[in-house]
Amino acid sequence: MDPGEYETCTYCNRSIFPDVAECPYCRHYTDGKGPFGLGAEDSPRRIPRIFVIAGLLVVLAFVLPVLLAVVGWLTSR
Repeated sequence: MDPGEYETCTYCNRSIFPDVAECPYCRHYTDGKGPFGLGAEDSPRRIPRIFVIAGLLVVLAFVLPVLLAVVGWLTSR
């Protein structure tokens, strides 16, 4: 077989024979759902890491004063 007749495993990115059900290297099924096989139209929407960090900081900014007030109230009793 020439190199044009191989497919790429979508999990380990190695060349495999076409029409195999399971990659012989990583033992994942060749379903096209691996990290190397997602196209822009198929990929699930991911939230960028900076937004997750910013959201956690905002939640912490609102929760921390309440926790400090509760702890202050409990220690003053």
